[in-house]
Amino acid sequence: MRNKVIVALMLVGVLIGTAACANVQGVDELNNVPPAPNKYIATVTAEDFNKEANIVKEVEVKAGDTFTIVLDSNATTGFQWTTQANIGDAKVVEQTAHEYIAPNTGDAPVAGMAGVEEWTFRAGKAGTTTVILSYDRPWEGGEKGVRTFELTVIVK
Repeated sequence: MRNKVIVALMLVGVLIGTAACANVQGVDELNNVPPAPNKYIATVTAEDFNKEANIVKEVEVKAGDTFTIVLDSNATTGFQWTTQANIGDAKVVEQTAHEYIAPNTGDAPVAGMAGVEEWTFRAGKAGTTTVILSYDRPWEGGEKGVRTFELTVIVK
């Protein structure tokens, strides 16, 4: 009898845990985060890049909108994303910011722990262009294009 009660309690715990992890309506499927007004966020994790080293996505935005790309980055490996995005047409999309964000560990940074790099862009005139970022070891002879992220941006 005692074993049945323990099993039943464990089952209830699993069901509660599953319900807590359920998808929330209105969450952007590419990023798994709620979209902010006038802001599109493309987030790609290390797991995404482990599945595919060269990721291509597409987004449609309105002229004047800002949007952000967030990519997993681990500076302790010697690799880093290009600071300036390669933008096909700077009249359609303009890069306004770039920063590395260290992991939030609550204490001191942990060696080997990945953070993210974040780029912010502003949509200009109507048109279509690409934003390309490359994950490289930037020194001479270092590996280039180990990971790439290409976003086709359609500005309406």
